[in-house]
This record gives sequence, structure tokens and C-alpha cells, in this order.
Amino acid sequence: MVRIVVIAAGAIIALAGLVYLIKLMILRFGGVRVLAEVVSAREIKPGYYVHKLRFEHNGKIVEKDDSTGYSQPFSVGEKLEIICSKSDSEKFEYVGALKKNMIIAAVMIIMAILIVLRFMFWVDDDDLM
Repeated sequence: MVRIVVIAAGAIIALAGLVYLIKLMILRFGGVRVLAEVVSAREIKPGYYVHKLRFEHNGKIVEKDDSTGYSQPFSVGEKLEIICSKSDSEKFEYVGALKKNMIIAAVMIIMAILIVLRFMFWVDDDDLM
């Protein structure tokens, strides 16, 4: 029974990671690279900074807060490269953070698949007692 629970949990984690990775890949390969300027940085809780960015999206100037949250603020006036959804200016991510999140999601999927395979083929119910 424990084997089945671990296999199911691993499969669910792998599936969730895959969905997240697909969303990131859609943004990465279907989005538009834009240079954004940091307009302001505010500390919303100790050690957690949110930045207001200004960038051009579909011919309009947009000012939006990022959702990443960094432990160190960016300098006002600093220019950062983001990838923005073609249709929705609300959906954007820093290029570096997007790459990092894609790698983390891929590693999570691989680890979950390895756990599923291990418990499917190399662990018996007798091994868990």
C-alpha cells in the first residue's frame, strides 16, 4: 500500500511539474523579449522586495509590479530584460529567473519520475516493513 501511495505522489508531482514547465516554455518561446526599466522598489516584508517596472507592450507604455520578489532591491533606473506574453502585459518574467525556474521544474520532473520508477520496479512491499 505504501508503494502505491509513493508512486501516486511521485506521478502527481511529475505531472504538476510538467504543467508548470509547459507554462514557462509557452512564455519563453511564445513571448516577446523587452527591456524594462525599474521605476521603484519597495520592501513589502523584511527581506522581500517588489519592483515596479516600466516597459513597452504592444505599442503602449506599461507599469507593472513584478511577482518574483528578491532579497536585494534593483536600482531605480536599472534596465532589465524580461519576457512578456504577447497578449497579456500582466504575464512577464525576468529572463534569468525564467531560465532558472525552467531548470528547477525539469529537475523536479526527473526526480519525481526516478522515484516512481524506483518504487515500481525495485521496491517490494516486504522492503517497506
